[in-house]
Amino acid sequence: MNSLIKWCVITGSVAAFFASAVQAETMYVRDILKITMRAGRGTEYKILEVLESGQEVETLSIDDEWARVRLQNGKEGWVSGKYLTPEKTSSQILKRLQEKESLLGSQLSVLRTENAKLSGEVKGLGLQLAESRQNLVEITKTYENLKNNSGGYIQLESDHKKVAQKLAEQSKKAESLEDELTKVLQQQNIKWFFSGAAVLILGIIIGYSARREKRRSLY
Repeated sequence: MNSLIKWCVITGSVAAFFASAVQAETMYVRDILKITMRAGRGTEYKILEVLESGQEVETLSIDDEWARVRLQNGKEGWVSGKYLTPEKTSSQILKRLQEKESLLGSQLSVLRTENAKLSGEVKGLGLQLAESRQNLVEITKTYENLKNNSGGYIQLESDHKKVAQKLAEQSKKAESLEDELTKVLQQQNIKWFFSGAAVLILGIIIGYSARREKRRSLY
């Protein structure tokens, strides 16, 4: 008999467990400010938690008035079933929309910063383009002037080459004449040296002869 009772109790517990597991469903607190989770099915039971609007709970069992729920922190209790809904509440939707709005605002700020940066770069490129066009105009004018004056420049260059060639030839001639003059002067110096030496020797001979004649006359 006792074994039969134990078997019935165990079977009932297992059935209740699976029934509660099958009935478990995620629900949300409706759009009111706050509700209380109590220790039993009635307002006379102790308040265990105060739940906020939009707070997620897991329903373990539910009837027309009360629902047994489990919070995300593991606590279990009873709340009024009319304050639960399987749909996300407007406060949750509003919060999500606000988060999206904040994200979009951040992205918009980044885009504005990038747009300002790109605008600055475009402005800088525009100034560079204008400067390049002005430089192109000046280069074109310079090219046209060189093109128009190229004939005279070529003639001047040709005349310069001719004058330089003549100057080189005259320089060579001057160097050659200088070498010849140096040789002539050297030869002339040699002649004067020998002439002077001959005169000196002749003077010595004449002087010596004169002294001999003078001595003879004395005898």
